[in-house]
Amino acid sequence: MMTDVAAVLEIKGQNEKDFSRSNGFLSVSTEFFRLLVLLALLSYLAIWSTGYLHGLIEFLTVPLLIVAFVARPLFSGRVFLELGSVIALIYVIVNRAGSTPGVVLLLQFASVIMFFQILVLDCLRAAHGVIILSLMIILAVAAMNINFTFPLALMPYVFVFYLVLRHLAVLRHQAAAAAKIDLSRRNPVGFRRLVIGTLASVMIFGFLWLVMFYLIPRTSSFGIASEVSRRKLKGFSDMMSLGEAGLLEDNPAVVMRVRPLDEKTNTPSVLRRIKNKLLRGTSFVNYSAGKWKKGGGRRWYADLRNNAGELMLSQAKYNPRDLHQLEFILEHIDPPVVFVPERSVKLRFSVPYLAYEDDLSFYFLYRPGMTRKYIASILIRSEEITDSAVDEIGPSRETTPYLDKSGTPQRVESLALNLIGGSKTISERVEKVMRYLRGQFAYSLVQHQVDGVDPVEDFLFVSKEGSCEHFASSMVLLLRVMGIPARPVAGYMMGEWNEIGGFYTIRQRHAHAWVEVFFPKTGWVTFDPTPPSYFDEPETELGRLIQVLWETYEGYWFGYVYSFDNRAQGLGFRRIVEATSSTFVSVRSYLFSSAVWLLLIFVVGLALWGRRSIARRLYGLNCWIPVWYLGWERRFPVSRESWETPAEYHQRLLELGIVRPELGSQLAELAELVDRNAFSTTPDRADIKAAAESVIAEIAAGVSASGASACKDQRRR
Repeated sequence: MMTDVAAVLEIKGQNEKDFSRSNGFLSVSTEFFRLLVLLALLSYLAIWSTGYLHGLIEFLTVPLLIVAFVARPLFSGRVFLELGSVIALIYVIVNRAGSTPGVVLLLQFASVIMFFQILVLDCLRAAHGVIILSLMIILAVAAMNINFTFPLALMPYVFVFYLVLRHLAVLRHQAAAAAKIDLSRRNPVGFRRLVIGTLASVMIFGFLWLVMFYLIPRTSSFGIASEVSRRKLKGFSDMMSLGEAGLLEDNPAVVMRVRPLDEKTNTPSVLRRIKNKLLRGTSFVNYSAGKWKKGGGRRWYADLRNNAGELMLSQAKYNPRDLHQLEFILEHIDPPVVFVPERSVKLRFSVPYLAYEDDLSFYFLYRPGMTRKYIASILIRSEEITDSAVDEIGPSRETTPYLDKSGTPQRVESLALNLIGGSKTISERVEKVMRYLRGQFAYSLVQHQVDGVDPVEDFLFVSKEGSCEHFASSMVLLLRVMGIPARPVAGYMMGEWNEIGGFYTIRQRHAHAWVEVFFPKTGWVTFDPTPPSYFDEPETELGRLIQVLWETYEGYWFGYVYSFDNRAQGLGFRRIVEATSSTFVSVRSYLFSSAVWLLLIFVVGLALWGRRSIARRLYGLNCWIPVWYLGWERRFPVSRESWETPAEYHQRLLELGIVRPELGSQLAELAELVDRNAFSTTPDRADIKAAAESVIAEIAAGVSASGASACKDQRRR
């Protein structure tokens, strides 16, 4: 004979409090130990993405790899851990007043303590310390303005973090059950739970990270860029040397991104024309032996506070509808140059001051600790040039420095005089030089310069090939000999258009040099003597798609995460407060309006005046039970409850003896007719009603005497 027996698993001899105290000294398995080491290494990888503590991370990683290989602690006893912790704390205290940000010192201290904790890891209590320290490191890094490589370390960290917690739970259960637990697919902590738990951990951690990142007050300590972002640009300072790595290197590092803001700009024809625009950085004046220097002019400062951050660059007449707005997201670079696209009419900044020089090269006042954003309003149509005779160029402060021929080799001067021929206007001579350079020379990044020979002379008479710097320098020197003011300009080409992200990506390899020529009636006009160059791109569609997706991810990361500073945070908080205040004012004014109060009084009065009849009518109209049945059930002294179905109500009538048991089949048929009336798809319900009336007549004829008298009394009342 079988009996139901409830199986109860009970652990005796140790209460929960004693167990939680003692299980901290349980030993860890080899697999769990290696997971903890992997968790620590991923934490170090997150620190590496900030660009700081590279030397320390390299020093700590090698012993950890050895520890992971042997899968056991290298030292025993807590003295080693305590001594190392004291030394690390003293180091942090001594250096807290230095230039290193406080959050970096915190990461350094936590990294060292976690390293010592692993070296002496011999029980679950030490494992708890490693888990907490690694989580603290990840959260500290997540709260900083770091570069886009951080998520590459974060995702595997979350997965390993969940595995560590999973093994930790298994070890605790094994200690409680005094038996080994098999982590199979059917196990409650098996594969399916692993996947679900990992996804849940990712979502929870992502939410916590967003809350921390956007709510923690931003300070200068959080403006920490990566090693790539802090790189110094060459060719944009006070000197540019021909052949110097910088403008010549084929480097994929991103310098800035340019995003069209207007809907009218995001058309294929306009985007193609914008792609041909050059982004002006800075220009140079004096040439000597392959080196260009600035003229030593004064640097001026523009106060943008009175113009809402707007800076006008052109006074020419234009139609506002012809303007196209481009948002520039500039990386953390040095020097902090403002790159201005051709035909820019005005610029808009979020900073109160801006520095500029006589040649209209613009700079931020200090090297920013994060990305910089500004908006340029440009005209995309070509500039109309008014030509002039060379003889009309008179000496002035604007032209004289750019007519300087000193440093020009003699052979270059002779070549310039031969190229003049019978040309007398500026356009004719510029066209001759452009045609000569583009037709006789080849573009190449490979340098073949001979020691002791001027680079421009070597380019024009020996190698016959060179970079954009050689083309631009040669054109400037030739034009100056011809009596035309000219200057070389360093900047960038527009770069690659990202269709998914909707922005241009400008990389270091897009650095370029060109020429500006002065026309007395027009001003400085851009000319590019360098033949078109092509950059290597992925050959397959899949490769191009991966590149576009990666650039899109980078763009959004830098645009919405990396560039999030205290200014953006304050603006966001103000907008939230303003939106909340305006909503509160609108709701308050609406609630206290006379129309709302009159409507409320009317509704309350109507409900109090006829609530029973109204409720009954609404019930009769909205209930799924037909009206003819509601009229029939009112004949009985016992009312049907609102939660009762007709079948349940009929059963109660039989149990109370109001209806004789012989009429049970008729009651069942009536209940079925009610259901058919409510749920049948037939539009015509006249037949159902007729059948129901016939059944009701049979029930009325067979109601018991006591039921009939009760019905009469009910009707009399």
